[in-house]
Amino acid sequence: MKNYFLNILNIFKPWFAVDSRALGLYRIVFGLICLADILRRWEFIDIFYTQGSIIKASLTSSAYKNFTLLSTFTSSVEVHFFFILGILFSILLIIGYKTKLSQIMCAIIILSIHNRAIMLENAGDFFMNCMLVWTIFLPLGISYSVDSLKKSLNNFKENSVEDLNNRDRGMNQSTTIYSFAFFCILYQLSAIYFLAGRNKTGYDWSNGTAVYKMFQLDTFLTPVGYFLRDYVTLPISQFFTYTTMGIQDLAPFLLFIPFYSRILRCIFMFCYIMFHSIIRLAVKVGLFSYIMMSTYILLIDRKTLDKIKLWFLNRYKKNQYILFYDSDCGFCHYIVRIIKRLDIFSRLTFADSTYKEKIPLDYKELLIQSAILYDPKKDKLWLKHEAFGKVLLLIPFGFIIGWILFIPGISKIFEYIYNLIAENRSQISAFFGQPACGIKTKDNFEVDTQKINIAGYSNILFYTKKVFVCSLLLIILRSSINYGLSANEGVNDLMENYGYGKKYFKHKPTMKKIAYYPRMIQKWNMFAPTVLASDKTIIVEATLSNGDVINPYTGDVPILNSLEYPILWHDHNQFWRKFFSRVVKKGRKNELDRYVSWLKRYNNDYFKEKIDGHVIKSVKVWALSQRNININSKKVNKVTKRLLNPISSKAPAKRTIKPIR
Repeated sequence: MKNYFLNILNIFKPWFAVDSRALGLYRIVFGLICLADILRRWEFIDIFYTQGSIIKASLTSSAYKNFTLLSTFTSSVEVHFFFILGILFSILLIIGYKTKLSQIMCAIIILSIHNRAIMLENAGDFFMNCMLVWTIFLPLGISYSVDSLKKSLNNFKENSVEDLNNRDRGMNQSTTIYSFAFFCILYQLSAIYFLAGRNKTGYDWSNGTAVYKMFQLDTFLTPVGYFLRDYVTLPISQFFTYTTMGIQDLAPFLLFIPFYSRILRCIFMFCYIMFHSIIRLAVKVGLFSYIMMSTYILLIDRKTLDKIKLWFLNRYKKNQYILFYDSDCGFCHYIVRIIKRLDIFSRLTFADSTYKEKIPLDYKELLIQSAILYDPKKDKLWLKHEAFGKVLLLIPFGFIIGWILFIPGISKIFEYIYNLIAENRSQISAFFGQPACGIKTKDNFEVDTQKINIAGYSNILFYTKKVFVCSLLLIILRSSINYGLSANEGVNDLMENYGYGKKYFKHKPTMKKIAYYPRMIQKWNMFAPTVLASDKTIIVEATLSNGDVINPYTGDVPILNSLEYPILWHDHNQFWRKFFSRVVKKGRKNELDRYVSWLKRYNNDYFKEKIDGHVIKSVKVWALSQRNININSKKVNKVTKRLLNPISSKAPAKRTIKPIR
């Protein structure tokens, strides 16, 4: 009976199991996305994130409080410093230094930035908020990190060249991590696709014209999307429309069926990477597609990663290099120990003066003054700084900086630095506590990994911590589920068909507060229930001090009678597009007034390249709208424009004009 129960539990292991290498790879990619998210907002700090910005801080809150520290840091200097901290901790997260601290700080800073200007947020921000919270409970620094490197150097002491060439010792061995947080991430991915699919209840999704309508939205399209638009016929639209709905409904099954999980998740990754790549190529969706695809790294299982590593090992097996170094120098030996751990595909063999195989010409004379990297197959060698530059090119991601050491002119600077270190390596070894002449033989020292995991705490405290973390995750998970079931009308309608009234799917105030605080919004209604039927945008008509009337975003005369793709402003990003789409709504007059005041501000240098040193004297902000044509129709609908900031107190008049043909 006991064995039967254990076998049942083993079936559901894939719900909680994630490979340590997948965690490390995900940390690197997610850290890059965190960095990109902060950097892309840098030029908008004074526009959207300070006390004097377009969006007033008090207007970012609702009945449910949102977490943000930018209600405290309000001046331009303070907010810039806050962003710099975010950049710093994103870099630390990428390299995996003080990983848990970096995770927490990135979460605090990015959530604060997102929640300071919720008027600008999109589905990508929602999902990023979720991942910032869920991943706090995962050990992202367990592999491919400075933290794991330091741990390995402390736990395994190679005392000879033979130890260095023993790849079973000192290298980070892959392990399977069992975590409830990983289950929560699987739920999060499933919920996004399933709820988004269930919300697509409109006529265009049922008759297959949704994708066609999406390609008619000029304000959303990328240049690739605009190019492809003419090829989206009814059959093609129906194929991609029904395929989209199908794969969104299929996601929970591919992720949660415990049998053949490895194969099913590979199918999932292939299909959904294709899905999001097409979306990103055709439509402007911010970082949404990148964040979604980055999460799939966590789905790569141990066997798949082992096969990938084996492929690389077989590929590089015939192209090995020998790194000769002075093994009597403690500092040099320590550096080589680090190189060993970075050389995960075993492309290097380490050697000293006792090496008996094929060696380069004048080897003994060269080794006295330089490290030597030798390619015995091509009989080619690299000396001094170039040896380390080549080593960097051989290790994963080392190419990012390795090429710098070979730039003419700059290479001489690195050679000087290398010679300076080489001449003083005995003093450097002593400074870092390494033996200066000869490495004393010591018994290899290993630390019990179980004791490291417990980190000195008693077993009771250790398991109490585990229970607390799981309880906290359960609370967050429950709040997310409650939010998802309550906020998505497609789910409500579906359950009503099975006899469950909407009373079963109501927001529970406490649960909603928990989800709202970090804005882990679970309303996934992208292009739902129908795709937008009209193109809408904002056009600014600015009169300059010299009398010229221009659109300050383009520098050209504003065109108010067309929304055709070739004449639209395409340098906008998520932030201006979201701001323009929401400032036209009722109750946004304060933001509109602040926006107009910002446009006319004397020290506003955002448009300096477009207005050529002149001053904006007056502004008219127009909201343009045009209903898109139906499939197989040649009718061109009229453009409607509305003045958002009329001078008189009368209600703004609507004018309908014929579009440019």
